[in-house]
Amino acid sequence: MKRVALGLALAACGSHAGGDSDAAPGGIDARDPADARPDGHCTATTPRTAPPGVFVGPTGLRQRMLDTINGAKTSLDIQMYLWTDVQLTNATIAAHQRGVAVRVLLDPDEAGNMMARTMLTQAGVATRNDPASFTYSHAKYVIADGVATIMSANWNSGAMIDERNYGAVDRDADDVADLQTIFDADWAQKPVAMECTRLFVSPTNAKPRLLALIDGATKTLDLEVLYVTDTDVLAAIVAAHDRGVAVRVMLADPTTTDGNATTKTFLGGKGVEVRTIDALTFPLHAKLVVADGVAFVGSENLSYTSLIDNREVGLLVFEPDAMAPITTQVEADWKIATR
Repeated sequence: MKRVALGLALAACGSHAGGDSDAAPGGIDARDPADARPDGHCTATTPRTAPPGVFVGPTGLRQRMLDTINGAKTSLDIQMYLWTDVQLTNATIAAHQRGVAVRVLLDPDEAGNMMARTMLTQAGVATRNDPASFTYSHAKYVIADGVATIMSANWNSGAMIDERNYGAVDRDADDVADLQTIFDADWAQKPVAMECTRLFVSPTNAKPRLLALIDGATKTLDLEVLYVTDTDVLAAIVAAHDRGVAVRVMLADPTTTDGNATTKTFLGGKGVEVRTIDALTFPLHAKLVVADGVAFVGSENLSYTSLIDNREVGLLVFEPDAMAPITTQVEADWKIATR
């Protein structure tokens, strides 16, 4: 694995380093001793058996999802915050009808799920609400025949037509097993503790890991996100700028996303370069953080609720070839973003 000097302490439990450049120098593979085991996958950058396949929405997203569903032969588990796309619903029903073991978890409070929930249950597809213990069940992933797809995109028309989203197809057996553990626990309405995992899981470890990613940046830090409201994350971004990291932040259109005007003013006042994506160009729904060539991809927004109270899932993309489409898209989007 190519080592990246991020200074990234990615234990399952940890505290915000506050932008201290002396914190965990070169510690990208640092792990909590309680999580350490010789063959473990306890750090976010433990080498995988195969690099993930990265994709950028909206181009080809619906067809990618249809291919995933239609290609399932034995099992199909889906956890989705918002599901309104009828084509994906019909494909899921067809998978059930051809004998695939299908299970669907939906957020219980998202009104937009009513049609999909009704269609699925009437067709006999096993469908349950996510545990009520989460403020929102905001995860967006699919496990099909032992292959995981983790993303920022919901299964709604906007994601399929015009939103910017990022996702990854993960075939690593440890990652898929961990994600399956999360799904099975939520299906059974039971808590789960992910003590050894590459995954970024809310509410378990996502906030300390994202803060460590930002705190460890030494050269570049790019964020392409729907919004940023968590005060610790904002402080970490400013601290990165103050220690000389080249920081760029892209936010969704402030006229359509509450708080982004305030965030842009705050970060801009601290000298951070911030741009926004006009909603007429495309709705920005991504949750992407890239530090020194390593990218977080997943469902977590940069808010306290998302990082601490929700069910969310993400992962790091650290393999150079897998990073290529992310780097290309970030540069293209930055060029068309509004100052």
